[in-house]
Amino acid sequence: MQHNSLSYPTLLQRLTIDSKDDGNKFTICNRVDEIKRLLESSNYRLIHEGPLSLIYARQTDPAEWNTLISSHIDCVYQNCFMEEAGDCWKGTFDNSATNAVIIDLMLRDELNNDVVIAFTGDEEIHSGGAVEVMNVLHKDKVHLALGIILDVTEEGWEDEAGFSIENDRGFDILTGYHIIQLLQSSEQPCTLVHQAEPDETWDYGKGIEGTFPPLPCLSLCLPASGELHGEKGVLIRKASVEPYSRLLKEISSLTRESTE
Repeated sequence: MQHNSLSYPTLLQRLTIDSKDDGNKFTICNRVDEIKRLLESSNYRLIHEGPLSLIYARQTDPAEWNTLISSHIDCVYQNCFMEEAGDCWKGTFDNSATNAVIIDLMLRDELNNDVVIAFTGDEEIHSGGAVEVMNVLHKDKVHLALGIILDVTEEGWEDEAGFSIENDRGFDILTGYHIIQLLQSSEQPCTLVHQAEPDETWDYGKGIEGTFPPLPCLSLCLPASGELHGEKGVLIRKASVEPYSRLLKEISSLTRESTE
């Protein structure tokens, strides 16, 4: 995956840096600032910069947005690092591993124009970033059909899964069928966990009463080995990144007609 000499490992290295918040605002903005630097010369516009979120889109008319991709950028590590580990990378990748995937797709313009991308804080505690995103989208009178939440997971590692689908909620049968078709066509081992550990799907899927309707959504997770929040870091397989990125692109390309 290349864009102007920025490979995925380069993006991962640049994004595996500190990012903290106090539940109300970012207090350590290293990763926020790096994301803004990486995307400043891209075709994406910064739609919103708030205390706990960044929102980007290429299509500037909110009425045209169909899909939300949300990837949290807060972390709990004291010392962030990345290093080579044979067929894997080792590092503090919760959640820089998927931050790098979505930014790579954005830099290469491989997402549909109807996709809006959010980078959120406070995911580890109260999902304040996701709540902020929903309030911002409500003000823009956005009608979304699909949400994809990106994260790393311990699920599927032992089965050498390329990705896991977790906390799926709110989908009708037809949309579920389309997603299963994409999983089958990927020809990659996949783990499905209908009720997994809490993440932002619990908030986007519930919505905000009177403000933001429940959003059909799922977590698309990149399997990792190790303690996700541990200072020793985790392993992610190099071979998993490409199929994970491809599946993200394909799910985000589902049209409004196929998700209604």
